[in-house]
Amino acid sequence: MASNNIRRSNSSYSASDISASTAGITVNPRYACEWDDTCQRQHEFDDCPYRPDELGGKLGIYYSPNASYKQYVRDEINNRLLQFNPTGCTMVHLLIYKIENDKPWLLFVSKSVREKRQHNREEVNRQLLLTFPSTNPRKKYEDQKEVAGRALETVTNENKIVLDLPSDLKRFLFVNANSIYPLCLTNEQADLLTKNFSPNEEVASLHWFRLSTVLHQLPAWKNYLFKQSTETELAQVQEAKHRGIRLCEGSEECTLRSLTAICLMCIRNYVGFKDFLNYDL
Repeated sequence: MASNNIRRSNSSYSASDISASTAGITVNPRYACEWDDTCQRQHEFDDCPYRPDELGGKLGIYYSPNASYKQYVRDEINNRLLQFNPTGCTMVHLLIYKIENDKPWLLFVSKSVREKRQHNREEVNRQLLLTFPSTNPRKKYEDQKEVAGRALETVTNENKIVLDLPSDLKRFLFVNANSIYPLCLTNEQADLLTKNFSPNEEVASLHWFRLSTVLHQLPAWKNYLFKQSTETELAQVQEAKHRGIRLCEGSEECTLRSLTAICLMCIRNYVGFKDFLNYDL
């Protein structure tokens, strides 16, 4: 889960975004790599020779109500060293939501991503699927709130929204190297985000769905944990591929990415949306 499965094409760069390295390689500053001191933004982080081996992920699940990370030297289950990424987080997601007429609405983005096949690791062709705004660390030991800030920038650069981000990230759910932060927007901020959104090389479109609509479509997952937590190890989530889940709101009908579906189901089962979103029923 160390990659967000989005490969960027040079054809999508605007002239103001392009910079050239000394080797003559075109680098988009949005994705310029700073993982190692020798990288110096000379390549994009998907092309880093160090990052794939050093961005180790931690298997397991836990909820942090105060945005505090557990830290590790090694993930014993998949035998990965975590000295360069002690939180074990390889991707940060934002579950952006608003409260409209006393009801929560969740924001999803449409991205061109690959899904893995049900019974093996082979990836199928890219398709537009609903997921959360998300991104990966691009520096060693990077603070996850900084990563979340870049995830937010994939959908908006409005100062009224992005400037308050660090103080708004108060909790998260960690699921198999993924951290999901809830971020509440006022209705004014949500309208501003939606109105001023422009498609970019990562996000094709925005979609709001009522939480009740989402919960109605998520299947039951009674045995989602196959091992409880111990003093030294996190609880373990069953490996599952919940593919083909569709969300319908008015005339909109879209398909959830399986990873996004699993994150939503873990929020529902492990924390509960009332506590995770901190709203009154």
